[in-house]
Amino acid sequence: MFTGIIKNIGVVTRIQDNLLSINTENKVFKNIDTGTSVAVDGVCLTLTYVESDNINFQISNESINRSIIKNYKIDSCVNLETPVTPNDFLSGHVVQGHVDEVSNVIDIIEQENNLWEFKFSSNNSKYLVDKGSVTVNGVSLTTNNPNKSEFTVAVIEETYKRTNFQYLEPGSQVNIEYDILSKYVERFINDN
Repeated sequence: MFTGIIKNIGVVTRIQDNLLSINTENKVFKNIDTGTSVAVDGVCLTLTYVESDNINFQISNESINRSIIKNYKIDSCVNLETPVTPNDFLSGHVVQGHVDEVSNVIDIIEQENNLWEFKFSSNNSKYLVDKGSVTVNGVSLTTNNPNKSEFTVAVIEETYKRTNFQYLEPGSQVNIEYDILSKYVERFINDN
């Protein structure tokens, strides 16, 4: 389980034969045990080994096909988060690392005071409510004015600088995970 609070940006050094290698100088990632889950752009992956400054993951075809991992190239910048522990603050929201869809960046508007407004497409707007939670590339964000085909989020300077949002542009693809609570409510209603 994750919170959507990004700890570091890593750089892809290898993506081949279901192996993903990411360079990070952050000691937190180099000191975790193999078998630990790490969120990479919001995708829950299992750490298989650490080698020098690279953390390495075996990735399933399912993860590749359902996420933006299929678009990674050498030097792609990715958001990294370690799993939540009992001692961590839950300052984002409950994030599973299970991507629901790949979405496109429709627009990015830089506003005054180092604020940005990002607009994304959505095929599952039924899971979005105004001022609700959504995860974009592993980042916990609050939705603004969602409609049937798109939603907007406000990004503050701290989030912008800590994440790969600074490298996104209109047309970029991102991983979307909708709030798990909305999916449970839908299941409960449909089963009764």
